[in-house]
Amino acid sequence: MEPADTPSASPEKPDREPTTSAASLLGTVTLLVKDTQVDVTRLIYMLYLDIEQQINRADMKAQITLSTSAILIGIMVNLGAGVDFTRSGGPAPSEWIALGFYGVFLIAMCLAFGRGIAAAFPRAIRKTAGANHHPNLYFTGQIASIPADEYADLFSQQSNDAVKRSVLGQIHSKSLVLEAKLRNVRLGMTCLLIALGAWILARTALILGTLGS
Repeated sequence: MEPADTPSASPEKPDREPTTSAASLLGTVTLLVKDTQVDVTRLIYMLYLDIEQQINRADMKAQITLSTSAILIGIMVNLGAGVDFTRSGGPAPSEWIALGFYGVFLIAMCLAFGRGIAAAFPRAIRKTAGANHHPNLYFTGQIASIPADEYADLFSQQSNDAVKRSVLGQIHSKSLVLEAKLRNVRLGMTCLLIALGAWILARTALILGTLGS
């Protein structure tokens, strides 16, 4: 018997072409930002989260302002004014200067405390006249005023454009709240610094008066 023919080696397949050619890479590199498609929904979501985080930071700063104000008032009460009203000739000139700084301190502390409370509880945004006809289904104040079944029906019947408009409306409302918080926080911290400086100057005037006597 003749030996069976050995199968010939199959020809090697050519290497698979790379999935990304040099031309496509070049096209990616030269693609301008203005020609790139943007996911608007993702941008709206990022903006919403950014405003939420800024509101949380503003609340934290308001709490710091209130806490620091309470600490400074406690320190002043414990240390006392340091002014001797029982002296026969009345308070010394340095003590009158200290009393003036104490007055500035008290006024600034009251303003700082008030601004801290205003930042923690900003004024509510008024509902527009057409809110009942076109409610914002992402605004908690209007959600709570709608029965659960009616809210579910209204939400399900929204178009994509209506959903985007509702979210953008809520972002605008939160931006107003954020700006009110930040304005009160800035003013509160400024008044707190003024109060701290006035208290330091008052104590310094008393110390200098004691050393000079």
